[in-house]
Amino acid sequence: MNQLERFTAVVRFERPDVWPLLNVIGLGFIHDAGLDSLHAQGLPEQVRDLDTWCLFFGQQAFDHLGDIGVGAPGIRKSRRVEGDYEIEETETGAITRTHIDNTRKYSMPDFQRYDVRDWDSWRVFRNLTAPTAGATEHLDALDDCYRERTRPIAVDGGSTWGHIRNWMGPEAALMALNDQPDLIHAMMQHKREQFDAYTAPVIDRLRPEIVMVWEDFCYNHGMMIGPDSFREFCEPYYRRVVEVSRNAGVPLVIVDSDGDVGEFLGLCEEVGVNGTWPLEVVCGNDMSGYRSRHPDMVLAGGIEKEVVNRGNGEMIEAELQKVQDLLEQGGFFPMFDHALQPDVDYKGLCRCMTMLHEISGSDLGYFPRV
Repeated sequence: MNQLERFTAVVRFERPDVWPLLNVIGLGFIHDAGLDSLHAQGLPEQVRDLDTWCLFFGQQAFDHLGDIGVGAPGIRKSRRVEGDYEIEETETGAITRTHIDNTRKYSMPDFQRYDVRDWDSWRVFRNLTAPTAGATEHLDALDDCYRERTRPIAVDGGSTWGHIRNWMGPEAALMALNDQPDLIHAMMQHKREQFDAYTAPVIDRLRPEIVMVWEDFCYNHGMMIGPDSFREFCEPYYRRVVEVSRNAGVPLVIVDSDGDVGEFLGLCEEVGVNGTWPLEVVCGNDMSGYRSRHPDMVLAGGIEKEVVNRGNGEMIEAELQKVQDLLEQGGFFPMFDHALQPDVDYKGLCRCMTMLHEISGSDLGYFPRV
């Protein structure tokens, strides 16, 4: 089997010849500082990006198509340095403070002011970010490129609450559900129109294996918004994404959400979504329980990323026991539940990957088995 055939078999709850070990930017790949650390510990220098990483560790990635629309004016930004921080201000009025070289310092930015605060700022933000045309001139070339593909392709299906939370900030977005519902509905309607104009034609033409929706709906105790709010504001968008995807024969519509997704999975099934990741362990996600309650849901992730950090080697074997159990039930892609961290241990990572390959029946990759 090739990578595409293995992926499709898992989504159909069939058994591949070798169980694919997925890796995705942000959901299993590694932060820049961690990559520097691994090189210092012996990782070959040529392992620099997702593709070379997957080749070395015998994992599987997929081609990802995003940013379907073109022609948006874009938001002008200015930056200045204040001490150890970089301050970014935009023409929308947003202000963000980050550590200099933040991709290696592994810290959250300080979002001091967000793009959207009211109707006026929403109109400014919408006009600056809305595409004016689809990238249809590239569809023929993409179609030719991917017609004989041997690994999956994924199309970015957008977001509902996740994007609005990023535009407004979590607190303001939550308050707006009650205080400014018309504004939230207008933003959601805009997103559906954008999806129909620029993303749906790509899904229909390329017929990808995956349509990915990003949300981060949840935190460590459950959903940030209630089921009623989801049904009122988000469900119409989801139903449209699922409708377009199913009409194109897409086997997996998957939602990326951090946190405890136990309640959210039921809502996913209501709207036709059939997959979720990364199933963060620290948030108490019970994959065995999810499999029992949602037997048709494709689960991906669920391996605690910190087991490969320095000093945590004794945790690896117990953590991987659940992988064996879930593989026997099918519909599961074992992967780390987020990007690997800066204090990753190379020997521990190799030991973990050795055991994962043994469990999955694979001899792929050329990393040193431990």
